[in-house]
Amino acid sequence: MFDWNYVLRNYKNKMKKKFPMIAVYFVVGAVFAGLISYSAVREAYRNRKIEDDVENLRKQAKAIQNENDTLSKTIAYLGSQDNIEKTAKKNLNLQKSDENVVVIKPGIVQAQLAEAQKEVENGAVVEVPTYKKWLNLFFKYN
Repeated sequence: MFDWNYVLRNYKNKMKKKFPMIAVYFVVGAVFAGLISYSAVREAYRNRKIEDDVENLRKQAKAIQNENDTLSKTIAYLGSQDNIEKTAKKNLNLQKSDENVVVIKPGIVQAQLAEAQKEVENGAVVEVPTYKKWLNLFFKYN
């Protein structure tokens, strides 16, 4: 007949021999899984850092491109005929042959301002029509 005691003893002996090997395999597997996890986390952190650096570089490149566009527009304006003409009129006192230059002396304007301030202080402000203001300015018309 079949001896169950023999089967149980034999099974226990085999398990005693296999248990240390199973524990070793488990520990080795856990260490291996830990190393893989550590490497994966470290690589993910490194990738995140590289992505942040790339994003910062893109922002810097966009800022530099905007600055280049602004400088290009400024250079184009400074080389334009309008700017050259404006600069020549302002700095070199030049004019075109078909232009007339009108010079307004500061003393006359300051005198008119002082006169207007006195009127305001005295409360005798009279509204003068705009056309009379222009005539007074250029022709001293009353």
